[in-house]
Amino acid sequence: MNKISDLAKWMIDHPSAIREIMTLVAEFEKHPDKWPRRLIYLAGGWPQDAPPEILKEKLKEIIIDDQLWKKGARYSPTVGYPDTLESIVNYEKEIWGRRVDVNNIIFGLGSSEQIGAVFLSLVNPGDEVILTSPGYLNYKRQLDLELKLKASVRYWRIIDEDGAFNPDVDELQKMISSKSKLIIITTPGNPDGQVWSDEQIKAILDIAEDNSIYVLFDLAYRAFIYDENNIPRYLSKTPGEFDIWSCTMSKELRIPGWRASYLMIPEDIRRSLDTIEQARTLAPVSLIQIALEKFFKDKSLLHELSMFYKEGAKKYGSAAHKTIQLLREIPNIRVLEPQGGFYVFFDVSAYDNDSKRIWKELINRYQVALAPGIDFNGFEGWLRLSFAPVIESIELLKEGLNRIKEFFGSYHRS
Repeated sequence: MNKISDLAKWMIDHPSAIREIMTLVAEFEKHPDKWPRRLIYLAGGWPQDAPPEILKEKLKEIIIDDQLWKKGARYSPTVGYPDTLESIVNYEKEIWGRRVDVNNIIFGLGSSEQIGAVFLSLVNPGDEVILTSPGYLNYKRQLDLELKLKASVRYWRIIDEDGAFNPDVDELQKMISSKSKLIIITTPGNPDGQVWSDEQIKAILDIAEDNSIYVLFDLAYRAFIYDENNIPRYLSKTPGEFDIWSCTMSKELRIPGWRASYLMIPEDIRRSLDTIEQARTLAPVSLIQIALEKFFKDKSLLHELSMFYKEGAKKYGSAAHKTIQLLREIPNIRVLEPQGGFYVFFDVSAYDNDSKRIWKELINRYQVALAPGIDFNGFEGWLRLSFAPVIESIELLKEGLNRIKEFFGSYHRS
């Protein structure tokens, strides 16, 4: 039998924490009789509410139109169809107030895939990428995979010892070295749910410009900022020389299974990303591009979409508020109140600093699945709760939170 590569062995030894949780969930679903209660899954970060109905209509239009149907079955250019890119320009302008040139956009097969391409385009073996702690758990694994374990990561702590969101930009400045090539900021954050301020983003971009390094802003949750009167100005910023903006339709349009995304990038790195993607993915999905193009070029439909986003932000904000309210009934837990996204991040170190131990006991004893903080760039002693999987079943969310309360009420460190 042929042996697998050393890289594959390393990946097996370092699996995705969320994917591993999904394996456990599948086991619960297959053998529910093994467990005393129904599993309440509050770990995954994907929306469960339906996409806008108009997307279904746009797909129907393509299917019944012979010419569009044929086009949708063919390869597109690697960066996406020109008409699709033009429609994204319109979408950014009408929904986000952002002016961007078509030559600064690349369409892709999901933000995870495109961020991997950014790593390959910008980072050499021996270079460094700066990530936040806590921060999205997949960036490090992607970097390890794409650079074959030959690039390194430095972690910038953004939650202070008192449990407050308090990124120290001076500390970031001190972390920059000749090896630094990229900083990644997620706003609203995952797992922390924090929305970075305009002042913070400007300070980060000033550091990037002074040191000629790039900043990648992951905007996966930008449509889920709860306070519509406090939308940061940088969401309408025209991309500059050192900023890259990653936008995914997975969350905004509730279509994670479509694998649709785009990057807004400095034009001078567009060619490198194009040629890298020629070898990695060949082309994004044509059918999806055509459907989004027909949607994004229609001003009246974009107005409807704006309303869809506003209502969605209210719904997710309400779930966040309910989660915070019930978690704060548990003694000695510190809750970081989110401003957007799907998550509530909370400190349980007063009970046990081993977040994986608590995570496992919650599943085994109370059948509630969360995500351990240690997996989010080493932020130990915290847990992440996602209300996205139960956004259409708030009573299930309440039941899960009541079980968590009962769990901590009887918790004794083993």
